[in-house]
Amino acid sequence: MAIELEFINLVVRKSTLEAKYVGGLEQFKLDLPNRSLREDEDLVRFGCMNWNDLEHFIDIIVDKGLEYKDQETTDYVVISSLKGALWKVDWIGFDQSSCFAISPA
Repeated sequence: MAIELEFINLVVRKSTLEAKYVGGLEQFKLDLPNRSLREDEDLVRFGCMNWNDLEHFIDIIVDKGLEYKDQETTDYVVISSLKGALWKVDWIGFDQSSCFAISPA
């Protein structure tokens, strides 16, 4: 199943949240700063309208156990409606309006 994408999107596998995020998927949902959650069987998406909100949320998820360094991580990916994926991961496919797991873990 595909997840709808909006302006700026942070997409993470549910399996990664359960393995690495303190409190797992349920805590991730509680930590979301807005009501932008979209999900399917394998993926969860946080969406926002500006880069400051994204950076703030990345600070939260890194503090809770996900990894990030200089736009390099396989824990999640950021997809912009204008630029596409900001870095490559092998577990997601996407087009301009949706994303989907291609090799769920």
